[in-house]
Amino acid sequence: MAYLPRKEKYAFATSLLGQTMIYNFVNLYLMKFYTDVLGIAAAAAGTLFLVARIWDAINDPLMGVVVDKTKHPKGKCRPYILMFSLPMALFTILLFASPQLSPMMKVVYASVTYILWGMTYTIVDIPLWTLSSRMTADSNERKSLIATGRIFNVIGSALPVFLVVPLKDAFGGGDETKGYFWAIVIFCVVSLPLLLRGFFGTTERVMEMIEKRERKVKLKDILRSIFHNPPLLLLLLSSMLSLLINLPITAGIYYATYNLGNEGLFGALAGTVLVASGVGCAVAPALGRRYTGKALMIFTAVASCILFVFAYFAAASGNLPVIIILTFILGFLLGIPLVLRTSMIADTIEYAQLKTGVRNEGIIFASLTFVSKLKMGAASFFVGLVLTFSGYIPNVEQTPEALNGIMLTMTLLPALGAAMSVVPMLFYKLTDADHEKFIQQLS
Repeated sequence: MAYLPRKEKYAFATSLLGQTMIYNFVNLYLMKFYTDVLGIAAAAAGTLFLVARIWDAINDPLMGVVVDKTKHPKGKCRPYILMFSLPMALFTILLFASPQLSPMMKVVYASVTYILWGMTYTIVDIPLWTLSSRMTADSNERKSLIATGRIFNVIGSALPVFLVVPLKDAFGGGDETKGYFWAIVIFCVVSLPLLLRGFFGTTERVMEMIEKRERKVKLKDILRSIFHNPPLLLLLLSSMLSLLINLPITAGIYYATYNLGNEGLFGALAGTVLVASGVGCAVAPALGRRYTGKALMIFTAVASCILFVFAYFAAASGNLPVIIILTFILGFLLGIPLVLRTSMIADTIEYAQLKTGVRNEGIIFASLTFVSKLKMGAASFFVGLVLTFSGYIPNVEQTPEALNGIMLTMTLLPALGAAMSVVPMLFYKLTDADHEKFIQQLS
């Protein structure tokens, strides 16, 4: 086994930390910024997120192809992290600007800036995740690398949870428009140098015996890497069917503000999830050495489904200590697949290479990032629909129907998503032993 230098693992993880600080700021607060500050209707905002994700159906695979075709002295992935991190940060800031425009033009402004932000984010995101497969071909080392990255992911996700509201209040002085703007400026200034560690602190070192087998990439080879890759398709389908699990990410701030009556409790709930998720990420490699990824993915999904149902009744009773306990257990269960799914998808790269003769890690990771972003966009769309049809009105006391709608997005709908994600995994067959054989054959 070729061990990765620890400093490179932490450089990769630090880059993910910077990226996630920006990504989670947008995921957690942009929907509420659009509805409660910019004044865009909830259904319109949700539709915007979904349309942007449909555009990613073109944008993400295209970037995957670009990565696969890249021939650069610094590697296939690292140059994009260097060149596009700053543009991504600038577009992130523009998302939280609030120009004085008519209601229709505000929708246009939000649409243009969000889609441009998504494009620059993709140009950084796909190379960054693909980098994990370029740093090592060893399955266990990949699990360790991705687990370290996911733990830093959790830290990057936690910082917006705990810091945005205090920063918004401190710099806004009661003006949420100004508060959100300066909060995102601070986050981008801090995130940018962290993100650039993905360029300056890592090496693309895919084994020469594998790399030398690459030949000129053709479109049919790219398509075969996905559509002639059953393990990848099953993992992607399972991930896509779990999209309802993402609803609490968008709906959490509404739940704390209106159902619990205290926006500050959002930090407690989200922080509990993130800490528990970090623990789940940390133990995932050890669990992955003892049990198959398939078994762990099924177990965590079934257990999450049951707990989300329990959470509905706990939320209805308003028992905050029980809610916190259930939230922690759910966070732990949801953290384990974050590592396993990514490492399992990385292992399908060698499966596809053996079948097609071409190594297309860029397009394979593009399929992962596309599904992840599509899930977030679809989750925001569903939250917008639930808010609209349940009678949500911003900045007022909500009706019982609206409160129940918010509660459904936090509990029973995610339970359904967890249950649906199990079905594709029942047919998944690729194991670590199979992957080791693929590496030997490629050698």
